[in-house]
Amino acid sequence: SSVEVMSRVASIDIGTNTVRLLILEARPNGSLKEISQSRAITRLGKGMDTTKKLLDDRMDETILVLTKFRNECRKFEPLTIIAVATSAVREAGNQKEFVLRVKKEADLEIEVIPWEKEADLMVKGVLWKLPNIEKDFLVFDIGGGSTEFLLARDRKIVSAVGTQLGTVRLTEKFISHHPIDVNEYKALETHFRRELNVVKEKLSDFPPEVLVGTAGTVTTLAAIDGDVYPYDPEIIHGRRLTFKRIEELLEVLKNKSLIERAAMRVIEKGREDLIIVGGALVLEAMRVFECNLLVVSEHGLREGLVLDTLS
Repeated sequence: SSVEVMSRVASIDIGTNTVRLLILEARPNGSLKEISQSRAITRLGKGMDTTKKLLDDRMDETILVLTKFRNECRKFEPLTIIAVATSAVREAGNQKEFVLRVKKEADLEIEVIPWEKEADLMVKGVLWKLPNIEKDFLVFDIGGGSTEFLLARDRKIVSAVGTQLGTVRLTEKFISHHPIDVNEYKALETHFRRELNVVKEKLSDFPPEVLVGTAGTVTTLAAIDGDVYPYDPEIIHGRRLTFKRIEELLEVLKNKSLIERAAMRVIEKGREDLIIVGGALVLEAMRVFECNLLVVSEHGLREGLVLDTLS
């Protein structure tokens, strides 16, 4: 029956840096049980800023991962699969070609969603299992190609701004030396400050009491902070970091080479260069919005997709 089919949902989130899979099952009592989750860094949006197109080798690698994810889903049939693509694919001149290839080679229908829809689903996901979140907060989702900022009151979005502040995009643009070159980093900070002040003007309904962050940058900072290895979503979710602590962590990371960073077991391979831009963005957001506390959410768009489908 259709009721049975709808009780299992797989969501696939095709991001600029990372592809994520989550399979959840709705229990008769209404609770959701996680059956499977995977993620892979494929950096699909590499070079997007200069070429405005998805590169062939990045598409190939992403489609390999999507094929793997599709096979993983087959183990749990019957189930509903929802696959969405965000920033990189949204902007790509060869978007249609990519969508067709995914259909043909990975047997997946993907929807390229507008960022407003992405924002809405993301907040649903981020707040899932974060019970004691303050009344007024700013949620941000740092991606490889874009970062969304959402001002919320009582768990509802009041206003939202999408930006081009993506870690892949800005690392390519600003950071070429590791350990970090002081002048490059200053230029990056200046760029962030300018852009974030614009964001703040647009989100001026009320000052947020706390920042809630999701995605790889903030979960990695939380993992480094608590030396959480192997990675454990339960420990990461809801973890709180102060401005001062993030500043300390970033100082250490800035002074390391790529090889030294990659050697840190808590840093996922493929994130060792991006963590600097990501960390700088977190700090600058805390500075501009005058928030001393960051709450880390393990959940985001893919959870929101499932919750939306099951509700």
